[in-house]
Amino acid sequence: MSSTYGYTLQPINYELSTAEQQEAQFDLWRKGNKISYKVWAILAAICVAAIAGIVFLHGYSTAFFWIMLVGVALFLIVRFFGLAWYVKREILKHPTQDIKGIRIGVQPQGLIMIQKMGMQEGRAMTEWKQVTEWKETDKYLFVTATVKGQTNALILPKRLVAQKFPFETVRKHLIEAVGQAS
Repeated sequence: MSSTYGYTLQPINYELSTAEQQEAQFDLWRKGNKISYKVWAILAAICVAAIAGIVFLHGYSTAFFWIMLVGVALFLIVRFFGLAWYVKREILKHPTQDIKGIRIGVQPQGLIMIQKMGMQEGRAMTEWKQVTEWKETDKYLFVTATVKGQTNALILPKRLVAQKFPFETVRKHLIEAVGQAS
């Protein structure tokens, strides 16, 4: 058990550059872009059949088996490199703005965001019970919530730990409210 206070007494600065937002979106896509065991099994079966055909058959018949191996290689290249290139290109098409001037805090009832607008402060609360899903990568924690009928997404960069943002407390509440990260 940690001896530090698990919530933020004062909200901390929450700033996110355009590049960070795009990197976070790509990280989230990459986390979900996994080849299933079933597809790996099919690819392995095709490779085994192609290699067996090349070894046991001779002559023009082996051309078909070489084409099978090339097909598997092309599938993997397109799946890993071509799709990543396409997704990055699509992410860059959507305009984003730097997020500045917002402070974020963690409270027992949820995440609070404060933005100064002129002489006034605007406050927004996302309660833990409003969170519908959350995901985590090495650099970011993504929270999706439905507030007043609208779906909102929040990207929490893990670099906020340097400002003493309590990620362990956030994870604890998210697991209680939604379950493990998807």
